[in-house]
Amino acid sequence: MSCCGFCRIFGFLLLFSAVVASRAKAQQNIGFTDPLQSSPQTPGTDLPTAPVPEKVLTNFVEAGGSYSQLTNGYGVWSGGYATGAFVTGKNTWNAEINGQHEFSDSGVYLAAGDTYNFNSNWYGSLTLGTSVGGFFWPRFRGDAFANHKSGARKQFIATLGYGYFASKDVHRDQGVFIGTTYYFQGPWIVEDGVRLNISNPGVLFSPSGFVAVTQGRSEHHYITVNAGFGQEAYQLVGPTTVLTRFPSQNLTITWRQWIGKKWGFNLIADYYHNSFYERGGGSFGFFREF
Repeated sequence: MSCCGFCRIFGFLLLFSAVVASRAKAQQNIGFTDPLQSSPQTPGTDLPTAPVPEKVLTNFVEAGGSYSQLTNGYGVWSGGYATGAFVTGKNTWNAEINGQHEFSDSGVYLAAGDTYNFNSNWYGSLTLGTSVGGFFWPRFRGDAFANHKSGARKQFIATLGYGYFASKDVHRDQGVFIGTTYYFQGPWIVEDGVRLNISNPGVLFSPSGFVAVTQGRSEHHYITVNAGFGQEAYQLVGPTTVLTRFPSQNLTITWRQWIGKKWGFNLIADYYHNSFYERGGGSFGFFREF
C-alpha cells in the first residue's frame, strides 16, 4: 500500500471517530488496556503491555472488527474479536476470541488469563492461548508477568515478564520482558519496555522495544500513542513461506471514548513497516461494563 493509501485509511478512521465522538456525552470511569485483536504471530515485536490494575477495564465485554491493507501483494487482513474481564476477590479473569483472515488463510485464536493482586505492592498475571486453523496463529502462547508498585502514590510500576511462543511450524520463541509505567498526577501515563527474544532453530537474538504515552481520565477518554521498533527473527507469511532476520517498526494510536456511563467505543489506527511490506489499517469496537 502506498503512503497515500495509508493516509486515506488513517484519515477515514479518525474522521469516523470524530463524528461518533461529537455526539458523545463524556462520563467518568476506570482505565483500560487494549484488546488483543492484533495477531500475535511476530513475538519479536509484539510487545505486551503489563496489565496494570489501574488501567484495566474490569467487569466488561467488548466486540469489534479490524481491517488492514498490505503492500507488495500480501493482500488484506480482516477479522473480528470479542473480549472481556470480570473480578472475583483478588482475581481479574479475562478471555478473548479472535477470528482473523491473513495471508489468504483464516483461523481463530483463543486466550484466557488471570491477574492476581498479592498485596498493595505486588500483582502478577498469567495468560495462555492457542488457536484453531490459521497458520499465522500460534499453536501455543504463554505470557507471565510480575509487577511491583512503588512511590508515595504507588505511581511507579516495574514489570518483569517471560513469554513462550510456539508457531505451527518448527519455530519457537522465548523472551524476557522488562518494562516500567509511571502515572503522573495530571492526566498522563508513560510506559516503556524491551523484550529480549531468542528464536529457534538457530538461536537467533531479536530484541525490540516500545514507548507509549497515554492522555486522558477515567469515564471520559484515553488516547494512547505507542511506537515500537526492533528485530524480527522470522515471520510466517504462508504455510511454508518464512521471512527472516529483518528490522520492523510500528506506530499505534488508540482512542477509548466513553459515550455513556457504562459503555463506549475503542478505535485503533495502526501502521507497521518491515523490509518486505507495509501494513496500515485498524480496528473498531464497542465495550459495555456491568
